[in-house]
Amino acid sequence: VRLFANMVAGHTMMKVFAGFSVMMAASSGLGMAGAVLPLLINTALVGLEILIAFIQAYVFAVLTCMYLKDAIELH
Repeated sequence: VRLFANMVAGHTMMKVFAGFSVMMAASSGLGMAGAVLPLLINTALVGLEILIAFIQAYVFAVLTCMYLKDAIELH
């Protein structure tokens, strides 16, 4: 449940911020110049999501290895 919640929360945050930044860029009247900052922030958020995905995969692999070690070795 926790992994699913983390994945959904990250995607939801990116989608909400992307929609908000597009609306703010469109309403600012600056055109393409107003879209540069939201684009950079969205790119940074995607990079952060990829980093979080690698950390979660690492933790999952470590916990799985620890569980399997304890299951195989009988004191």
